[in-house]
Amino acid sequence: MTTNTIDQAAPAAPTAHRPDIEATLASWEGPVPSTREGWITRAAEAAALVGTTSLARDTEAANPVQEVEWIRRAGLIGLQGPVEHGGGNADWATVLDVVAEFAKVEGSIANILGWHYAYFWLFRSFGTPEQRERWEREVTVNRQLLAGIANFRDDAIAATDEGDHLILHGGKQFNTGLPVSDRVVIGVAIDGGDVFFVLADTQQSGIIYGDDWDTLGQRSTGSGSARIEGVEVAWTEAIGFADKQFQPQNANLTPGLTSQTLMPTFYVSLARGALDRAVEYVTENSRSWLHSEYERAIDEPHVLDGFGGLQSHLLAAEALLREASAKVSAALDDPNSITPERRAELAALLSAVKTVAVETGIEVTTTIFELVGARATARRYELDRFWRDLRTQSLHDPVAYKRRQVGAYLLRGDQPLAVDWYS
Repeated sequence: MTTNTIDQAAPAAPTAHRPDIEATLASWEGPVPSTREGWITRAAEAAALVGTTSLARDTEAANPVQEVEWIRRAGLIGLQGPVEHGGGNADWATVLDVVAEFAKVEGSIANILGWHYAYFWLFRSFGTPEQRERWEREVTVNRQLLAGIANFRDDAIAATDEGDHLILHGGKQFNTGLPVSDRVVIGVAIDGGDVFFVLADTQQSGIIYGDDWDTLGQRSTGSGSARIEGVEVAWTEAIGFADKQFQPQNANLTPGLTSQTLMPTFYVSLARGALDRAVEYVTENSRSWLHSEYERAIDEPHVLDGFGGLQSHLLAAEALLREASAKVSAALDDPNSITPERRAELAALLSAVKTVAVETGIEVTTTIFELVGARATARRYELDRFWRDLRTQSLHDPVAYKRRQVGAYLLRGDQPLAVDWYS
């Protein structure tokens, strides 16, 4: 029988799966993938590169400048864009699969890329036909990363109508991906009126990143405060406006569906990444307990029971997420055909998915520590990062409100809010 000895050297952090960065980049030269499977493979390759720097960036709360460049070179910026302009014309289900590959490795990059795709969707949910054609071409051809100063937790940025353009002033406590972006979606309002979105170039002096993001998790998202000081935006860059008049369409109902499928995708995939790493660690490094009758950790009854329970719950969460994602993606294939009733049905389903995703994700990312042993808490294994990323992001939208939405829809038929990132 092998016993646990205190003088045995701790195992090194896993290096067997570290990719050859230059070889990977070289393999991406030429056309982008043309199939869903090809895009998912490309995403997994890019995520593996991102994983080589995750520990250092998390430690320093550093902005992922190099990592975004890798994502550009992979062609993933244009995943939803027109094929004729070098994009993938991917449906929303494929978008979620791509985001999942990154979340299995790192929550920060998954967050930045996922919200890029959500902001790209604004072109289709709010943009006029001319705007959609123009912006989708520009973003895809130039591989421009989109960010947002658009959170609804703060007041909208104040906009002043100056004829053919708007002048913007204001600030928000947090954003998504601003310091590594090329263009930014800004939520604005004129004289305290309804919020609408404008698109602006990020790299201008009046858009100021606070560089003050210091959180438990999601530390490499560049999500600190932002200020807008005297930025001029042409009315042609106001999303959904023609001749300074908003052009409503049924697709206006869909942005919450994109954001609310992204979030459980983050959580479930972070949990899958954590569980995969824990399995690798316990099979390669963990030892049986000092007083155990078993020679290997993977023969310990409590280890088998623990991993079996986590795998069972996670498989169920993944299945529920796949079902909901497929339904949302099908609805988004023809966004102007969606009705308020169909949108409410999907929103209530996503609230249920999010509840399960958060609860299962927290269970997985915390319980694994009871099964792998104390040495696995060393920072070089990064198991803690999955919990920190998940816990930080899930607090933005309490599951108590998700459960209430599910209950209110089930019992009273109450429809969740029509246009809101959080429903």
